[in-house]
Amino acid sequence: MENPRKPAINQHTLYADVHDFYSALAQGLDSARRQISMCYLAFEDGFWAREFARILHSKMKQGIRVRLMVDELGQLTDEPQRLHGNFEILDRLQSSGVHVDVFRPSAPLYIGNRVHAKFTGIDDRIAFLGGSNIGDYYTTWSDTNLCLDGRLGNTFHKVYDLLHGFSRKGDAGNRRVDVNNLRVGNEQLWLTVPRHSFGLRDAMLRLIRNADRAVFVRTWYFLPDKEMLEALCQQAEKGVQVNVLLSHRTRIRAVDFANHIHVHKLVCAGADVHRYMGRYMHSKAAWNDRGDALIGSANLNSNSMSINFETCLEIHDTTLTWELRRAFYADLADSPKQTPESYSKRSLTDKAITHACNLASPWL
Repeated sequence: MENPRKPAINQHTLYADVHDFYSALAQGLDSARRQISMCYLAFEDGFWAREFARILHSKMKQGIRVRLMVDELGQLTDEPQRLHGNFEILDRLQSSGVHVDVFRPSAPLYIGNRVHAKFTGIDDRIAFLGGSNIGDYYTTWSDTNLCLDGRLGNTFHKVYDLLHGFSRKGDAGNRRVDVNNLRVGNEQLWLTVPRHSFGLRDAMLRLIRNADRAVFVRTWYFLPDKEMLEALCQQAEKGVQVNVLLSHRTRIRAVDFANHIHVHKLVCAGADVHRYMGRYMHSKAAWNDRGDALIGSANLNSNSMSINFETCLEIHDTTLTWELRRAFYADLADSPKQTPESYSKRSLTDKAITHACNLASPWL
């Protein structure tokens, strides 16, 4: 007989294709019976946003509690050419009865403390999280997303309340949550809460340092702080296979220049670093040879580790890490390996720009 006190094992479905992820998310939303909580940096007008809006409205009409939170700055800047439509779709949802929260950080936080978290909680049995916001253009990018299925509890709904508690129109009482004990079924959800909690960063350092033979990192932005970079370099120098895949181009060109210094230090320590040369690689995932993984919204940079609101799930699942590794190697076909010469061959102008951008990297 199953022990009712012991959480059931969560089931994981990995999505390397964003179109497939959105299709699964639509099916999950359509299956909701009691509550939906969605939180994204941006909800961009387009086919998929309209499809999700249609489902959310339908579920609200059925008496289901439906909530959507977006970051105000993200909604403004993530895809500026769709600015009017982006807010129009939120207005239509709100007018139809769906509860829409636009996150504006309350003092002492400032406009740079953004809700960068990306998750959907459905009842107490399904959740979706990963690197993708809601926007049609994400279907043309490489990304990493995950569906959880199991007895998950109400953690994602509670985190929605927590994040809203830091917004200007939120209830500050919702901040009183033990963020170091956010269980999702049998797994732990880690957060970055600016000025309050940096458990996600600690979890990332543990994952890197606990690797025996190999550690893998996929990240959109690669600007690790000094301690994080040292941890990766030390593992590489010890003979641990350190593998990093980063997007060669992001939508912030200063980041693309600045990270050449971090990459060079890591390569010289013996790590394997590859630059994804496809359109964009937006993943935020790390795992090691022991079957430990962190998947969610956090890049390997200071913003994700201390400035933005972020969520990542800590998972122990060797099958999942094997799938992550397979997707990692599949993307290497578009990702040249970096060598010490990759940096030394750069022009003096590029090196000067790189050093200038690197000085500004704590704020990028």
